[in-house]
Amino acid sequence: MAAKFDPPVWIGDQIRRAPLLERLRAALDNRLTLIHAPAGYGKTSLLAQWRDSLATSRVRTAWLSLERDDRDVKRLVRYLMLAIRGDEAEGAGGGPHPAELPPRAALSAILHELAACQLPFVLILDDLHHADSPQVTAFLQSMIRLAPAHCHFVFASRDYPSLGQSVLAAEAQFLEIDVTDLRFSEQEAETLLERAGRGLAAGDVDRILERTEGWPIAVKLTGLSLQRGVPQDEAMARFSGPSVELARYLSEQVLMTLPDETRDLVMQTAVLNRLTGELVNVLLERTDGGLLLERLEQQGVFLAPVTPNRDAYRYHQLFADCMRDRLLRVDRDLHAALQRRAARWFAEGGDIAEAVNHALQACDQALLAEILETAGGWRLIPQGQQGVVERGLAGLSKAAIAARPCLALAEVYLQIKTGELGLARASFDGFLAQGQDHLPAELQTEIQVVGDTLSDYENQPLRLEDLLAREALLRKLPANDHLVLANTSETVGAKYFEGGWLERALQPTLAARDHYQALGSLYSDLFTRFLESRIKRAQGRSIESAAILDEAWRQIVDNFGRQSDLAANCAAFQSVLLYELDQADEARALLAWALPHMERFDGWVDVYSAAYFTEARALAGAGALDEALDVVDRARRTALRRRLRQLELLADLCEIELLLMSEASLEVIHSRASAIGLDALADAMAEDSPGYRPVAVAAALCRGRLMLQEGLILEALAELGQLKRWAEAHGASRLLIDVNILLAHGQHELGDEAEARITFDQAVELAVFQGLSRPFIDAHAILQPLLDDAIAAGFGADRFREHFLKGLSRTLAATRTNRTLHGLSAAEGDVLYYLSQGHSNKEIARIIGMSPDTVKYRLKSVFRKIGVSRRRDAVRVSAERGLIPEPSLRTPPENDRLGDRTALSA
Repeated sequence: MAAKFDPPVWIGDQIRRAPLLERLRAALDNRLTLIHAPAGYGKTSLLAQWRDSLATSRVRTAWLSLERDDRDVKRLVRYLMLAIRGDEAEGAGGGPHPAELPPRAALSAILHELAACQLPFVLILDDLHHADSPQVTAFLQSMIRLAPAHCHFVFASRDYPSLGQSVLAAEAQFLEIDVTDLRFSEQEAETLLERAGRGLAAGDVDRILERTEGWPIAVKLTGLSLQRGVPQDEAMARFSGPSVELARYLSEQVLMTLPDETRDLVMQTAVLNRLTGELVNVLLERTDGGLLLERLEQQGVFLAPVTPNRDAYRYHQLFADCMRDRLLRVDRDLHAALQRRAARWFAEGGDIAEAVNHALQACDQALLAEILETAGGWRLIPQGQQGVVERGLAGLSKAAIAARPCLALAEVYLQIKTGELGLARASFDGFLAQGQDHLPAELQTEIQVVGDTLSDYENQPLRLEDLLAREALLRKLPANDHLVLANTSETVGAKYFEGGWLERALQPTLAARDHYQALGSLYSDLFTRFLESRIKRAQGRSIESAAILDEAWRQIVDNFGRQSDLAANCAAFQSVLLYELDQADEARALLAWALPHMERFDGWVDVYSAAYFTEARALAGAGALDEALDVVDRARRTALRRRLRQLELLADLCEIELLLMSEASLEVIHSRASAIGLDALADAMAEDSPGYRPVAVAAALCRGRLMLQEGLILEALAELGQLKRWAEAHGASRLLIDVNILLAHGQHELGDEAEARITFDQAVELAVFQGLSRPFIDAHAILQPLLDDAIAAGFGADRFREHFLKGLSRTLAATRTNRTLHGLSAAEGDVLYYLSQGHSNKEIARIIGMSPDTVKYRLKSVFRKIGVSRRRDAVRVSAERGLIPEPSLRTPPENDRLGDRTALSA
């Protein structure tokens, strides 16, 4: 509705409030300005005047009037984006339509839009109280906190919202205007009352101000009463101050001066928030609705046009509230009948939000249930109308919901989306227990779709036959039902990928993209690109995977911003590829902002795994095992908070992997392996459809590595051989690199040099053209004999293989030099070296890229290992024992290349 982006047309005729406008000049020096007061204090009028005063300045403004339905965050952000884009909204071109943005992405997109504005920018939100909800409050708090410095927010509300004012006030970034400020002065009241055309006796204005306490709407209503001939004494005698009763009395005084027919028309049309000629005709069963609205406007009953061409009107809100209350008291049945007519009219026009509002006002559960069911029930939620469904279901009894399967499914889907997975499961199972076999086939399909969605959110394991059943379901759906087809296809592709059926995963993923594009949903489309990239990587096609992510990144930056949730997800998957190219510093620079961002919002197993475990492996590879294990613990906490059992198991296995990489004691590793049940997890690899295939694969790899480290070579070869056969059958070429390196080591340990060389060459062949060196570097403890043998065997004409192997040899030599220094870890050696140069803990932290607390921890470990307790003694003893090489002889620590990590991340 275009009228939401400007004040009501009639606002310009209000009393000019010069002192307040002067105060509002300070809004451009504050992040947040809050104007709060009850109804009728002229908040909208003041803001409109102030906005007009900025028209000739170099300040860009955006106005948005809020309504009850804007409590739905998706609806709110849609209007916010349109308000901010202003005249550019129609030509936004490649940007996504705001309707498709979920709150997190919308916040990023809005911040991106604000950052692009070169001028000081003011966002005015009027009637903020209408949109009051925890979700909206949290959204606005984030927007205020994260917006660029040139942005200023000016909000008007009847109540006092919680928007972080205390922090802003402490920073001198908060301006407040309240009831005391908004009361009419004597001069303002006198100017308004003089418009009544009645001479006022001395002291009349003072008396009216005293009685009304300067309440602008009460003064205005008094003036209108006087204008219509109501004696001043009668109008004011019963009231001592502003209240709802005063507004009601004065409104009725105005109403009583109207002809009976007009009075009835006003009460009946006041049930509508916005009035058009067509809607008035339907509501009152007339044919002259447009003319009627013009006559009512002329009769001064607080009816004002909301569009310049006067094709839509609204009553003053306080006046409308009074009229609705009056109609309820006078004729409750008529009130309900009018609300029902309005509800049906809006439902037929597709405005489900308004239809639900009027059905609720009619207290007609049957009509409300019919509207929700006809509109699609649960389908409304993924279409961005979650708030409408929530409000509608709240107005229905449990029996009314249970009587309509479409609404029962809506209740389940709403519980899913609000994070109440336990309640959703109970509701869904209870729904199924009632027996639904008698329902039509299309409804049976929808039941399956909602049930599958619930299982996906619960991260429940799926068997191949389950996925085949989902594919069969896709063939039953109408070809133009893009919403359900897209969601179902995407989940089928994701589950095939998770189960290791890589070729099967690709087709439904691409089909889902086609359906999202048909819907015009770039946001959802990008998730299919993430999935396609991960499929390509698993197939050993890392270059293609990176190209897909690069293109996705460009679209994300252009449409959603560099700090959006989509950007964080993309960065997580890019970090995996960078790490495997042995660009660990670059990977960690991406994760430095992406991982904390992801932890603040909801995610899913794969993106969490990519971020947490890449960070952990990079830290462990740099010798910082303790920090790496801390990251794994963070992953566990996220898994418990989000009820992601698979992530929890993968975190346990990552810990064992890190311990094996760091050559920890077998006693420690065995203890952890026993605690998590490693054998049972690895044995699941033999099953056709284990609960979580990624967990089974990771467990089998860990057990194979552990067997090799224990010297159980034959057992390890059997374990790894089974894993290799599975990977070859499923086209999992990336996994084959890791498996072949371990197999080659086992064959070398048995003395089978020829077979070891063949197996190692297979690993190199899979990695060389993709540039995947990190799998070999992480296997540094077992790689050198295999590498020496491969180099000794010669390269023939294969210069790519020669270049790759020689590069690995140089990297391993540098890693050995830097990895350990006389019993100290590489990280401890770095800290000790810079300590000997006289640097403080903070300086060492900046140089190396650690936190000061981590430097302090490392120093304590060094002190313990060399038997000292003071910094001076540590330097002396280390020098005496030759633990500190000359600077010219020492290879600078790998982390030195980072410089200031904060600057790089920025």
